[in-house]
Amino acid sequence: MQNQTDTRLETVVDSIKQDIIFGRLRPRERLVEDQLTERFGASRHQVRMAFATLEQMGLVMRRPNKGAMVRDFSVEEVEEIYEMRAMLQGQAAQRVPMPAPKDLLERLEQIHEQYCAAADEGALQRVCKLNNEFHREIFEASNNQCLADMIERIWVQTLGIRCYAIGDSELLARARREHGEMIELLRAGNREAFVELCVDHIWPALEAYKRAHGGWTLRKSA
Repeated sequence: MQNQTDTRLETVVDSIKQDIIFGRLRPRERLVEDQLTERFGASRHQVRMAFATLEQMGLVMRRPNKGAMVRDFSVEEVEEIYEMRAMLQGQAAQRVPMPAPKDLLERLEQIHEQYCAAADEGALQRVCKLNNEFHREIFEASNNQCLADMIERIWVQTLGIRCYAIGDSELLARARREHGEMIELLRAGNREAFVELCVDHIWPALEAYKRAHGGWTLRKSA
C-alpha cells in the first residue's frame, strides 16, 4: 500500500510539473484540488503533498485562503536568481579538472547522444531530463559538493524558466550545439572558453521566458 501511495504521489507531482514546464499550466493559474483528485484518482492528502513538493521545487506557490497556483517570478526575483546562477555555474566550471578525465567525457558523450536522439524524436520531456543530467555531471565534477548542492537548489527553482527554451526549435538546436562544444572544450582543456560558454549558455532560456512575459532589460553580472 505504501508503494502504491508513493507511486501515486510521484505521478501527480510529475504530471503537474510537466504541465507547468511545457505551458499547459500558465503562471498564476490555480491548481484545483477537486479536479486533480478526480484526474489522478488521488486523495486530497496526496494532492496537498504534491503541492508541497512542487512548492519546494519552486514551481508552485501556496497562499492562505487562495490555495495553490503556478508560481510567477517577479522581475527582481528572476534577476537575482540568474545573477546567482551565472556566478555559481561559472565557479563550478572553473573547478572542473582540465583536460577532463576520460570517464567524465564518456558520461557526457553518452548523455549528449541520448539528448540528441530525444530531440530528433521530439520527446521533449526526455530532453528536459537529459539536459538536467548533462549539467549535473558538470556541477558534480567541480569536486565541491557544497557548490554543487547550491547550484542544484537554484537549478530546480528555475526549472519553469529553463524549459521555455525546449519548446523552441531554434533554441533547442543551439543548446544541443553548445553541449557538444562544452564536451570538446573539456577534452581540449580550454578552461577560459569553457567557463565563458557555461555562463553564456544560461541566457537564451531566460530571454525566451522574458518574451513570454512582456520583456524587460536584464541586469547581467560581470
